[in-house]
Amino acid sequence: SGRPVSQDAELIAGMIRGESGAFADLYQMYRSRLHHYALSLIRSRMEAEDVVHDVFIGLAKQASGGRMPRALSAYLYVSVRNRCVDRLRRQPALPLDDMDLDLIVAPPGDEERLELRHVLNRAHLALPDEQAEVVVLRTWHQLEFAAIAAMQRTSVNTALSRYQYGLTKLRKEIDIDGR
Repeated sequence: SGRPVSQDAELIAGMIRGESGAFADLYQMYRSRLHHYALSLIRSRMEAEDVVHDVFIGLAKQASGGRMPRALSAYLYVSVRNRCVDRLRRQPALPLDDMDLDLIVAPPGDEERLELRHVLNRAHLALPDEQAEVVVLRTWHQLEFAAIAAMQRTSVNTALSRYQYGLTKLRKEIDIDGR
């Protein structure tokens, strides 16, 4: 479940009125989640930063033209996904160093969580992209399956089964690692 739509709606109205504070608030609200999502797709911190930056610039341009998407959260996630997919067409995702993909943020000094994070990151990289994406969006971003299905241009059932297969595979991978 995302944040209340009314909060997004107020910020959108503020952006259309040209209030710089509204844009800053919106950016703060979504930036880290969108960066995290972009990183899970393109696996490069710099590229992920660029994508999120581009998406917000695009949103600001729309606002200044008096046009804004109705469903803001969905629009932002889809925009990030489309830009990542475009970049991946031009340059396939890099093989990932474990350290690079912090899908689970462990508190500093929490050895067990840190260890688990590395195991999960490695396991996550073993999943097919579509499955990995559903698992990330559902587990870390709490997106509804209907929203994920729309993003992947597939049925809710397909999104659900990708999630189930992905989780089953993750469990196997983690067991293989002796956990």
